[in-house]
Amino acid sequence: MKKIKLILLLTIVVPMLSACNIDTSETVQDSKASAQTASSEAGVSGANLTEDSLNADEEPESSEAEISDEGSSAEDTAPVSANIRKADWENITWMQYSSPYFTLTVPEGWNVDWSGNAERLYWTVGTADGNVGIENQDHVYAAKDPSSMQMTGVEIYLAQGTVPEFFNTVVGSKQDTFEVKNSCVPSNKEILQSIRPTTPIRDYQSLYVNYTKDGFEGEGIYSAVIMESKDVVAGGINYGMWEINCVYTEHTPLGELVNWQPVLTTIAQSFTYTQQYINEWQSLAGSNDTPSNSVNDTDPVVQAFEERSKEDTIIQEKRSDMIGEYERVVDNDSGDIYRAYNGFLDDIGTEQKKYSAITDQQYLEGYKGWIDK
Repeated sequence: MKKIKLILLLTIVVPMLSACNIDTSETVQDSKASAQTASSEAGVSGANLTEDSLNADEEPESSEAEISDEGSSAEDTAPVSANIRKADWENITWMQYSSPYFTLTVPEGWNVDWSGNAERLYWTVGTADGNVGIENQDHVYAAKDPSSMQMTGVEIYLAQGTVPEFFNTVVGSKQDTFEVKNSCVPSNKEILQSIRPTTPIRDYQSLYVNYTKDGFEGEGIYSAVIMESKDVVAGGINYGMWEINCVYTEHTPLGELVNWQPVLTTIAQSFTYTQQYINEWQSLAGSNDTPSNSVNDTDPVVQAFEERSKEDTIIQEKRSDMIGEYERVVDNDSGDIYRAYNGFLDDIGTEQKKYSAITDQQYLEGYKGWIDK
């Protein structure tokens, strides 16, 4: 009986346990499958997140490189800003000036003065402050003996009858200093001699001069022709006079003659006698010839400036820049030279290629203006 009960009990319990085991196994397997699926999904998701994270990390690096490249490219190609102020000699408006005896083309705002007639004509043209200009005189006389001055009414006395003596007397005496830096005999001497073939030229020179007056520093070209003349002695006094012709001068502030030269040359080349002057001159000369002038061709007299000491000029220009706190630079695109504020090249950086410091030889060239801060 007990055996029967035990068998019955086992018959009932074992299937139940088996059923429980099967269910448990299936549940565990289902759980494992679910876990594996979840883990797999999580793994995929994790892999995607990790890849995205890597991509996200890479993108900023790529973006920075692009920005860096773009920035470098922009720096190399961006235009360099410069506050350029053109010089007065680059801002000329020309106008016509007429007088009874001559006409000129002059810059607007410049003053023109003249006196005399066809026998002795004097004219000057210059800036309002008088710092830049031209003076010209057909001829003037100087006494050989100071005792004759009162009687003859001549205001100039020359002991030697030379061009340097003449300009030291009429110009240098009014300055604090008047130093001849260079002199030459202009190349057109023979042409001028041919105008007066019977009267030899005693002295013909062009002088390049530096001068000072009340703190103002200037430079200029001074040219004249002095003719030989006879002594006229009476009562122990020599009434003979030196005849000085073709008196021509140009003057500017120190260091600016090279800049103003094209403007001054344009003025000189425009000089023309009027018909009234020609008629009066022909009447005085007893000739039908047309009067000539040496003003239209200033190249010979400018030789004194062009042949000046280049080393002295370079030193002078560097000194001027140092005192004015400038650094001279060249626009490498146009070749134009400017006086820039000190530190300009440092401010715009060494990477740019538009501006650079000039060479010593470029100090001999003119500049177009200033670069202000």
